[in-house]
Amino acid sequence: MKHIVSLSGGTASAVVGDLVIKKYGRDNITLYFMDTNWEDKDLYRFLNDLESYWEKDIVKLKDGRTPLQVGEDVKFILNNRVRQCSFQLKIKPFTDMIKKHSKPVTIHLGLDWSEEHRMEAPKKNYEAIEGVSVDYPLTWKPIPTKKYSEIVESWGIEIPRLYKMGFPHNNCGGRCVAQGKGEWRRLKRMFPERFEEVAEWEDKMRKELPKAKDKSILKDVTLKELARVGQDQMDMFEGVAEDSFGCFCAY
Repeated sequence: MKHIVSLSGGTASAVVGDLVIKKYGRDNITLYFMDTNWEDKDLYRFLNDLESYWEKDIVKLKDGRTPLQVGEDVKFILNNRVRQCSFQLKIKPFTDMIKKHSKPVTIHLGLDWSEEHRMEAPKKNYEAIEGVSVDYPLTWKPIPTKKYSEIVESWGIEIPRLYKMGFPHNNCGGRCVAQGKGEWRRLKRMFPERFEEVAEWEDKMRKELPKAKDKSILKDVTLKELARVGQDQMDMFEGVAEDSFGCFCAY
């Protein structure tokens, strides 16, 4: 039996990688990272540190497009309800790789007991491929009691800088289309040029695509409109510096 670990670039999937390596041995495991070509530079430093710690290479798969380029190709404003970027840049290349991989193989994903509602779909879809099974190491007993960031730091590895800035994820350089208003405001404060890039893209798509003139990344406000909301009105949306959702190779 061979094993595949899907690494998102965050602390939760790093803990998954470590659990699987310790249980099955590094020679029976392949580590994969799906690169959106839009990541924070410190994510790559984090992956390099993990490679050194595990003494094992991480295979990077890359479509070559950024999420915004995917949106332009499908003529659709990416949003937190329909994430074509996740499908095109992560799920599809990961699934294509699995279909070609030698069988039997177990795929290990970084969902824990708090995300049981998300486990059924990837298990059903990946196990529809003959010879494939899906497992969730963060549910193995004993269940980790420390925060995933604390576990990673105990290995002597610095956690990704986005966590230290307050982001609850390490996806797409803080620009994940699945995130809420508070995280977009955080992005505006921490990386104003990144916020402006996406806000301009959203505005351009609304003007160029007839069916998108009343659409936006967020459900009820454009990013340019959000930028004008007072900070005193946004404090309620702030998150915490820990994985609270993920964009990974799951349906």
